[in-house]
Amino acid sequence: MKKWMTLGLTLLLVFALSACGSKTNSNTSGNTSSSGGTSAGGTQEIKVTATNFQFEPAEIKVKKGDKVKITLENKEGAHGLEISDFNVNLQKDGSAEFTADKAGEHEFHCSVMCGAGHDSMVGKIIVE
Repeated sequence: MKKWMTLGLTLLLVFALSACGSKTNSNTSGNTSSSGGTSAGGTQEIKVTATNFQFEPAEIKVKKGDKVKITLENKEGAHGLEISDFNVNLQKDGSAEFTADKAGEHEFHCSVMCGAGHDSMVGKIIVE
């Protein structure tokens, strides 16, 4: 019985370790962001995760002229994501696309009243 348990644990460990190194980054367009977004068909894809009371990433960098697809995923609580400068307002999980045609720093914030930390739930998009 002990041999079977040892064998089972060894196989589980091998499987877990092999899965850790299998992720690759196929971003070949030269576009980067602090969110680890990738480019697909000329669009910079960025995933933002919302928890109580912060966004991850809180800072995103894109190049002027980039087409951006931003996706909001709520992990904790109910949050939205609004980027007034680019006419984006997600009220729940979902995506929006825009062109980053205005250089500079652009604030985004939670657009759904989510509790005591709502006002501090902000981030920024830096368009270089």
